[in-house]
Amino acid sequence: MHELDDEPLWDVLEEHLDEAEFLWESWEQSLVAPNYTLEEVASGVESRLYAHLDGLVIGDAPAAERLLVPALESDEPTRVSAAAAALLLGPVDSALDTLFTVLQDLPEQRPALVRAFACTDHAGLLPRLRATLSDVDEALVAAAAEALVFRHEPLGEALSVLLASDDPAARCLGLQALPGEPEAAGQVRAIQAGLADDDPGVVDAAIAAGLVLAPAPTWTRVRARAEEPGGAFAMLLLALRDQAGDRAALLAALADAARRPAAIYALGHVGAPDLVDACLEWLEDAEAGPLVGEMMQALTGIDLDDAGVTATVEEEALEHTPEHDLPRPDPLPTMQWWLRQRSRFEDGQRYLQGEPRARAEVVEALTSGPMRRRSALLLDLQLRAPRGVLLRLQTRAPTARQQRELVELRRLLGAG
Repeated sequence: MHELDDEPLWDVLEEHLDEAEFLWESWEQSLVAPNYTLEEVASGVESRLYAHLDGLVIGDAPAAERLLVPALESDEPTRVSAAAAALLLGPVDSALDTLFTVLQDLPEQRPALVRAFACTDHAGLLPRLRATLSDVDEALVAAAAEALVFRHEPLGEALSVLLASDDPAARCLGLQALPGEPEAAGQVRAIQAGLADDDPGVVDAAIAAGLVLAPAPTWTRVRARAEEPGGAFAMLLLALRDQAGDRAALLAALADAARRPAAIYALGHVGAPDLVDACLEWLEDAEAGPLVGEMMQALTGIDLDDAGVTATVEEEALEHTPEHDLPRPDPLPTMQWWLRQRSRFEDGQRYLQGEPRARAEVVEALTSGPMRRRSALLLDLQLRAPRGVLLRLQTRAPTARQQRELVELRRLLGAG
């Protein structure tokens, strides 16, 4: 009878795993969603996710052996990430050995495992990741490096391996790591090589690093990159910089249907009322209309749903994106609403959430604004930070870590 009492409630544990898989995906979406704030993520989907992970941890070794370890071979990445996180959070001594065996033997599972490594704390995880940096398998080195870079950990000698790799993804990773490396100032050549790379992703990674370490040549490349296919990141940078000619370059991109959505999104980060005026003609466009609405919300601080100017659109997408969570403006009522609001905002002034845009407002929006816009706000602050100051905030990390990093960011900026 005693043995039966000790037998885990397998149906309950299986439900915990199923729910953790579902909620992991929902959590990932919430981290970049326009309709969530950091506090709402923390108290909502993330809290529920960790409740189910805790339920799996309580299952101890039997749950690990029967449910979690087999789940590491699942075809569903979110199930792999959830199972790996539960193993890392649990008391099973062999968890790290098991996870790193899967990391080595099942390359197709690496992205999901790396995501769990990046987001879950375990006493032995960082030493194990650092040891993997010396592996002869470059793909394993890159996997370990990705998790370490996400945690703002230096890569040491592995950095040169990544920068010299034939794999564009590895070169991207090396460039992403550069600003946080102790000897970053001596890596200008690596940035220059990245700016001239044939792979657009590598160029974008070099631009991101160059903004911190080598601004002069980087900005020259940004302007050219903004004209190229897939130049959305460069367009956003021009909008955030907002120097002479930058707005004109972005306004010119509105005439190109392929570049228009990225241009509207970028212009929405300027916060200038005349730029809203310039985008009104695309309110009826299925793709561009919600981006124009987002621009209005960011400038005025008023939710379009609350203003009663949105339309209900029922459509099924094959793949969910953050844009699907944007409200869809009803064109005529939205235009009329904007014309009523327009007199509150002066030409020549930039606004954020209804107030003149300044660093304090950007920090506040980074803290309590929509999740979707926070990475751009962080970039805005970085562009204006003192030379040599690196602002670190992982906007796709668990919220407790983000809150700690926000405290340090405010300290560096003197924002209280």
